[in-house]
Parts: sequence; structure tokens; C-alpha cells
Amino acid sequence: MIARGRTLGVLSLVSTTPDIRYGESDVRLAEEIARRAAVRIDNARLYEERDHTAKVLQRSLLPPSLPSIPHVELAARYLPVGEGNEVGGDFYDVFDCGDGSWAAAVGDVCGKGPEAAAVMGLARHTLRAVARFERRPSALLHELNRALIDQSVEERFCTVCHLRLRPSRDHVRITLCSAGHPLPLLLRRDGSMSSVGEPGQLLGVIPEVSLVDSVIDLDPGDTLLIYTDGATEQRREAVAGEERLRDAFAASLGRDAEATTAGVEEALRAARGSSPQRDDVALLVIRAAEPDPRPSASSPPPVRPSEGVRC
Repeated sequence: MIARGRTLGVLSLVSTTPDIRYGESDVRLAEEIARRAAVRIDNARLYEERDHTAKVLQRSLLPPSLPSIPHVELAARYLPVGEGNEVGGDFYDVFDCGDGSWAAAVGDVCGKGPEAAAVMGLARHTLRAVARFERRPSALLHELNRALIDQSVEERFCTVCHLRLRPSRDHVRITLCSAGHPLPLLLRRDGSMSSVGEPGQLLGVIPEVSLVDSVIDLDPGDTLLIYTDGATEQRREAVAGEERLRDAFAASLGRDAEATTAGVEEALRAARGSSPQRDDVALLVIRAAEPDPRPSASSPPPVRPSEGVRC
């Protein structure tokens, strides 16, 4: 069995009936069977190699784990189209800026495959490199826009929501900028929900883009959901998709970041049903941690009522 000049195996035919003798037509049939089997085996190997390469490349373009940030809970999901055998263009990242603040980003590159992976890698590494010198998300995204245009990566563009987090015990201050990206959803501890930030232009198309920074404070128990548009475009009705996403997010009130992300993921899968997923989805949940009600080891023991307190 030969495919693309490589010998993949041997096909042997054995008759257990002494009266049967293979003739020339039998040989031709066996050769045709061997040829077709070799093509099938070769295609299966190519598919397996492609699947492995895509998954390894996708993992290399996403953070292996999320960092631990004081007073902040983090959780993320990446849901690839199909079986994940093609590199998608969605990404998320969270990293330390080195000055007590942290950066987070969620982005969506146009298209799929190696070209999208190249833009994704450029975007992610540019954000990490510039974030240590540029504090304003809007200025950082301006630099990313210049890098995308200078590289001229197959006329690919991307949308990005970039955030800078400055956590403290009583709140988490977030400065965010959206470049053509869906605005994040903010779920307050009291159950109220709203979109936050200002819409901006996507990156990689024109040299100068209009971008605006917005500042919000997360109080303990408040949760921010940043997502790519695949989360609302699972079916053709985008408006209904956004309503489903909001309903799923609202249902997570009072849950931690991981439970919130799992609930949103489950709702997206349920809404899709048996229909194939149309686009990759990236989710990032940022929650201001609530104080631990348990007393710390260094805290003095509570005073019993019978002991009284002298002032």
C-alpha cells in the first residue's frame, strides 16, 4: 500500500479453499483495494497530524493558566468550533504589569488557520510588551494598531478589549478600552446589569483609530464578563443571542468566577442544541472577591458576652 511515494503497509490475500486460484483480474482488484486503503490511511494520518498541530498551536497562543491576583477572582473558557482541529482567532490573556497593576485582554482576529494564528500571536505579544511601558489601554491599542498595519499580515484585522486592573481590599479599579469589540457586561452585587465602556474602531485597518478609556470600580461581589462575538452569534438571531447571554450571566448572581463561567458556557451549549457551533468563543470573567467571613489566624478571639469590655 503506497501513498505519496511512501509504503504504508502490505495487503495479503489468502485462500483457504484449495480449488480457488487467483487470476489476473483478482490481482488487479487487490491492487485497487490496496491503493484505496493506502489513500484512506494517509488521509487519516494527515488529519491526525493537522489536529495535533492545531491544538498545540492553539494552546501555545493561550495562557496555560490564569495568575492569582489579590482581591480578584478570575476564570476563562475557550470554546473552539467543531473538534478544535483548526486554529481559531479568539484569544484571552491576563498578566502582571510589574507596578502593582494587572492587564487583561480578550480579542478576536478575523478568520481562522495559520494567518489568524500569526495575527493572534502578534497581538498577544505586542500587548504584553507594550503594557509594561504604557499604562492607558487606549494608547496601548494604538500601538497594537500600528504594529498590525506595519506587519501587513494578509490584511487581517482584529477586535480587542483591553483592561488594566488595580486591585485593593475594598474595590478593583478597572480602566478599559474596546477596539471594535463587544462591550463587557457588568453584573453588580445587587443584581443590576449594564454594558460598560465606549465603542471604538477595530484594529489593523486604518492608521489612526478612535479609542476611549473608561474607568469603573468593582465592589466586592461585582462581576465583569468579557466575551467574543461568538457568544452571541451561535445562531442567526444576534439580538436573541445577546439576550440569552445576559440571562445566563444574570443567573450567576452570587457565584464565584469559576461557577459563573461554567454557567455561561453551559447556557451557550444548551442554546446551540444540536446545531453546529458557528464561531469560536472566548470568555473571561473578572470578579471582585468578597472578604472571607472567617477570622484570620492573627485576629484576636471574639469577646464572649459574659466577659464584658472595659473602656
